[in-house]
Amino acid sequence: MVLKRSMNLFAVFVLAFTLVIGSFQATAQASGETSQETIEVIGNDLTTPLLPELNVNLQTNTTAFEVLLNTVGASNLEFSETAYGKMITGIKGLKAKDNFYWAFYINGVSAQVGADQYIVQEGDQLSFRYVDWTAAPEKTVSIKVSGTNGVMKEAADLAFIEEPTAFQLLKVMLGDKVQYSDSQYGKMITSIDGLAAEGSNYWAFYVNGKMANVGADSYKLQAGDQISFQYESWEKTEGGSNNDNETSPSVEISNEVIQKSINLSSAYVLKNQVGDWEAIALKQAGKQIPKTYLENVTKLVKEKNGRFSKITDYERYTLGILAAGGNPTNVAGFNLVEKIYNGDVTKQGLNGVANGLISLDSAKFKIPNNAKWSREKLVNELLEKQNKDGGWSWDGSATSDIDTTAMVVSALSTYKEQSKVKATIEAAVKFLSSQYLVGKIDNSSTASQVVIALSSLQIDANGSLFTKAGVSLIAYLLTYQNADGGFDWQGGSSSDVFSTGQAIQAIVSYQLFQNGKGSLYNLPLTQNTEQPTSGDSNSGTISDSDSNSVQNGKPLPNTATSHYNMLAFGILLLLIGAIFYMMEKRKKA
Repeated sequence: MVLKRSMNLFAVFVLAFTLVIGSFQATAQASGETSQETIEVIGNDLTTPLLPELNVNLQTNTTAFEVLLNTVGASNLEFSETAYGKMITGIKGLKAKDNFYWAFYINGVSAQVGADQYIVQEGDQLSFRYVDWTAAPEKTVSIKVSGTNGVMKEAADLAFIEEPTAFQLLKVMLGDKVQYSDSQYGKMITSIDGLAAEGSNYWAFYVNGKMANVGADSYKLQAGDQISFQYESWEKTEGGSNNDNETSPSVEISNEVIQKSINLSSAYVLKNQVGDWEAIALKQAGKQIPKTYLENVTKLVKEKNGRFSKITDYERYTLGILAAGGNPTNVAGFNLVEKIYNGDVTKQGLNGVANGLISLDSAKFKIPNNAKWSREKLVNELLEKQNKDGGWSWDGSATSDIDTTAMVVSALSTYKEQSKVKATIEAAVKFLSSQYLVGKIDNSSTASQVVIALSSLQIDANGSLFTKAGVSLIAYLLTYQNADGGFDWQGGSSSDVFSTGQAIQAIVSYQLFQNGKGSLYNLPLTQNTEQPTSGDSNSGTISDSDSNSVQNGKPLPNTATSHYNMLAFGILLLLIGAIFYMMEKRKKA
């Protein structure tokens, strides 16, 4: 019986050891995976290659010439030494003669160096083709890379085959001078020849003079394309645009113009309706909010017993109450903020998620550790729902819409310096810019949402990124304002409350940007009130540590399971097993 018990304990000991070791074996196998590079050799007949596409495994610093030599064999490869390196003169008996030579392509793009000078990169597709140099290539492309001091690299009429991407074209041109990172929607260029995408600077990608609405690694080259990569800034620069492919705004939008627009729209709002969104704009514009607004909201919360069917009700009331000088953590004894971080924020799609994050960040509310939604979870929810074109849709579908994209950008703007958020925002700004440049922003409400988003990022809505035919986005929005101070939705002389409510937020947001005063939704608590009688006792208080993590854009916590934690747990099991095993052994003795 004692022996059986000892054997059982020993089995537990072995099982625990196996679990710990097994976890590290899985990691080692995953990290040891190798990429597959390919090579093909095509002679006179495209349908009958001399060497069909073949996968090859590489060692460090292997040249394309060495790959070819190892694949076809020394007896099947002829070359001569020249001042420029090795020149291929024959492959498998097919010699370079008369008008024909052996062309070398990297990922479908005509190489700019010899095969013996090119170091093969991960995932490369190498192609050697027997080509008549007197015949014009079927497909060519041009590329220009411009930095702070002008053109860094330029080439015209580059031949390409198959369907290479603009990113592959860039890599062929500049090789390891191109640094990038992988994000959820593709490769983001982080540096070209030492010029890093940092701060407000980034590498913009254009196709035929227009900013692309997809990433460079998603755009497949078309015959005759003019590809351009330009080092630009989101912020407006002195002397006008830093982008030669777009026109500068024809009119400077002064503080006086914006203030006049705010005064007129404020008068319209105060005469017609002051809702939650209007209250935010009036507060940030320095206007007086009618006392009846806060009184009415408080009365409504009390009548509803602090319960609303929509998560967005809690969110907009939170922002409106803050604007009016109230405390949304204690409205007639009810904590609206707690209802956000413990609510079903996804029930109304990304609208609820984005506005939830905006509301929680507005006064830097503290979120309890046991809350259903933390800031990190809300941010990740938004990041995961981004589409390949850089935009978002309210219901999470693959068809992005401008309004939702702008709203999500506003929510993420607080975290814009975090690396994974920064890449996301860069793609979103490109998407929004492309939509304006092709005329997809065609009403005042959509224009307003984009102006709010850009201003929260400190991007000038009167800058070159958002200028079409000399008319900037903010100038375009102002064209919708009527003589009565209100705004209409899509043209005409009849103002409406909804469009005006959206537009006044945008105009005020732009003024905050002009004056360097931060986000429209920065609404700190302005009074000390008693803590709520319902909900968590800590709900709604402002934590210095929490506010710093938001304001300064520090990295979000890494909640991924650590192998070190697993190792510690495994060691503990081993110790317990060993102790019991020794005890049983002593009893037996």
